[in-house]
Amino acid sequence: MKTNLLLSALLISALFAFCANVRADDDDQGDSGQGDGNGDQSENCQGGDIDGSETLLATVTLVATTNAPSDLGGVAKLKSENEDGVVTSSFSLCITNLTAGVYDLSVIRKSDSSTVDLGQFSVGSHNHGEGDDGNNDEDDDGNGDDNGEKDCHWAVFLDPSSIPLPSDLDPMDIAQILISDTNGVVLLTGDLTNPTPSSTVKFQAKIRAHFACSNPSQNGKVLALTTAHKGKRADRFTLLASGLPANSTFSVSVNGQTAGTVTSNRKGKVLVRQIPANMLMVRSVHLVDANGNTALRAKF
Repeated sequence: MKTNLLLSALLISALFAFCANVRADDDDQGDSGQGDGNGDQSENCQGGDIDGSETLLATVTLVATTNAPSDLGGVAKLKSENEDGVVTSSFSLCITNLTAGVYDLSVIRKSDSSTVDLGQFSVGSHNHGEGDDGNNDEDDDGNGDDNGEKDCHWAVFLDPSSIPLPSDLDPMDIAQILISDTNGVVLLTGDLTNPTPSSTVKFQAKIRAHFACSNPSQNGKVLALTTAHKGKRADRFTLLASGLPANSTFSVSVNGQTAGTVTSNRKGKVLVRQIPANMLMVRSVHLVDANGNTALRAKF
């Protein structure tokens, strides 16, 4: 049975003002504390038990599908912070021009494209034209029903306390947001991996790297930053490591796929300044030696 989401219905004029002023915050993250050094943590999805910090700030435009009225729209705001595996997050929605009824809220995971149901919310009916004389002089545009009544379209707001994310769903693993009717027809979609020009996404990560062999001289970190704004995405990536075998060539593996090579210098240091990948989709980066063994790994 689907859970019922707490719903606050607002007047359209008030909510349009809210939607117009939603912005992604620019929180700067400081250095994180020491991790547990666990190199065997699952790399099937982003987030989870990371060694470092990750922040995601997203304001995502909800786009009407071909099955929805053209004036249907909305905004989803997702904020998530992960400090050494401790996750705090908030998720809110505002939607305009919904007619009265019950709607389903769900998301699609990045990791396996599975759908996760987040519950249902209801939009109440509001009728005009019920004056003493039964006339709809103020609102009647000639398109009312036979009873001289019609349903107003509503604007609705679901605040963060209204949308608790399941414990097994990491906010970093959300690829898409879906609003559907009770027949399963998708009416609105929001994409966090390929944002629309009107969406804004910022992802920042500071991750400690782990080595196959423990050595006091080994040290590694990965810094990543992605911003998406006005239809343009900018990715920054830096992997800096020391204590690796000198003058050795390593394959750079991203999500288990080879993405290039890098060679350590005579002191065993490696610097990778770029990877050919959408950082919003990166789960792991490995350096793999000539024998196919992982020399270094970093989980996002």
